[in-house]
Amino acid sequence: MADPVHGDNTDDAARWWRAYQLADSDQVDELRRLAAAGDDHARRQLASWLSDRAYFGRLADQARLEEAIEVIRPLADAGDDVAELWLARWLADCDRLDELRERAGTGGYYASRELARLLAGHDSLEALRERASGGGDQDALRALARRLIERDMHEELRELLEAADADTRSLILDAEGGASSAWMNAVRVLADFGHKTSLVHLARTLARQGRLEELRDRAAHGDEYARHWLDEALSR
Repeated sequence: MADPVHGDNTDDAARWWRAYQLADSDQVDELRRLAAAGDDHARRQLASWLSDRAYFGRLADQARLEEAIEVIRPLADAGDDVAELWLARWLADCDRLDELRERAGTGGYYASRELARLLAGHDSLEALRERASGGGDQDALRALARRLIERDMHEELRELLEAADADTRSLILDAEGGASSAWMNAVRVLADFGHKTSLVHLARTLARQGRLEELRDRAAHGDEYARHWLDEALSR
């Protein structure tokens, strides 16, 4: 007797093409039927269809995204890499911290990354500190460093860098996504620890603001970028 979902003559490629066509023609009920009967291609296409229509520039239909989560979860649980990525992203967008924590706690790479992003978005700095220090969570460490930089929390940033070993310090410095005059105190700290982009930005900004004494002090302590911009400023 033929399998009602897979069929004796329906190979994997044909089932993928069928699911793709059903999604493309918005035949969602048929996708749901096939997914419920065990067709993983239909399940994946259904989840994608739901998520595509949940967003209109931003999350606009949480009910559809919640359904997408339920549809994709079995594939993620089975170790499907793309499904794990989608699930983690959608859990974060639905603010489902508890499940993200659970999945991150069992070694989920994407869950760990999305959890760090979500905690940073909530300004949950203490939770990020706990994950970074207690479990060595590199995603949490980078997210924590980035938030400290963006909020110009230079004292906390310096403490984090001073307590770090060489490898961890590199991760913290790599979290800097582009120096800004909006967080100059943090830029000074990053420059003090040898971050090249921050050294360049700090020296250039100090020169443009006419803060020659600070430039002189930094140049006297071996900052070649400060020396360059000090010479530029004095030659005008």
